[in-house]
Amino acid sequence: MTRNPQQRVCTLGALCTLALLLAAAPAFAGEADFEPEDFHEHGHPYFGEAKDVKGLGPVADARMKVQVKGTQHFFMIQTDADGRFRRNGLGTDVDPENVEFTCEKTGYRTVEVMHRKMSTAKFSPVEIECLLEKN
Repeated sequence: MTRNPQQRVCTLGALCTLALLLAAAPAFAGEADFEPEDFHEHGHPYFGEAKDVKGLGPVADARMKVQVKGTQHFFMIQTDADGRFRRNGLGTDVDPENVEFTCEKTGYRTVEVMHRKMSTAKFSPVEIECLLEKN
């Protein structure tokens, strides 16, 4: 049985449409639950990583503390398996220049904790890099 060209185009068009719908499904899955971070509510977001000074490999499960100087306003977060972390800010009224950063992990000593704002934008993210050395 031979098909005419119109049947082939119709079949091909239907397959392409189905493929597009299936490919787009994961992109729309949970779309109603997704809300971008609200920097206007939380202020400067903080992100970074902990590294071993020998080879600069990631240090998993390091504890990062971000605290407003002279207050008890802080958060603690643990790095993931890749030595990274990410967290919303401490509030819109908190200037990153008034924030202290520390990190620690059992079996390591802290060599240095560096931080920097990524730009001069109002709620620019703050990057923190923690360098650790095995005891």
